[in-house]
Amino acid sequence: MKAEEPSDAPLEEAPNPRLFPHINQLAKISLCIGIGDVIGGIYIIFGNGDVNMVPLLLIALFLTSLFGAFCGHCACKQIRTRRPHQKGKAMAVFGLIGCYVYIGLCFLGFWLLSQYYIA
Repeated sequence: MKAEEPSDAPLEEAPNPRLFPHINQLAKISLCIGIGDVIGGIYIIFGNGDVNMVPLLLIALFLTSLFGAFCGHCACKQIRTRRPHQKGKAMAVFGLIGCYVYIGLCFLGFWLLSQYYIA
C-alpha cells in the first residue's frame, strides 16, 4: 500500500448551520419595536387624557422608532450577507415600515402640537 501524498488544495468546509441563528435577531427587534410603536400611537391618540404628557410620549415614540429603523436596516444588510443561513427579511421590512410610518406621524404630531401651543 502506498502512503497518500499531501496535497496543496485547501480543505473545503461545509457551512455550519449552527453558526448563525435561523431568524435574524435584529429583524425580531425591529418587528417588535414596530408593533410597540403601533400600540404606543394608539395610546397617545385614545388613552392619554393629559395634554402635557403628549410631547414626552411623542419624543419617546420618535426615539424608539429611530432605533427600530436602524435595527431593521442592519438586519437587512446582515441577511443579505448571510443569505442561505439566515431568514427574517419580511420581519425586518415590516418593522421598517412600522417605524418609518411612526416617524412620520411623530413629525405630524410635533407640528400639530406647535399649532396648539402657538394658538
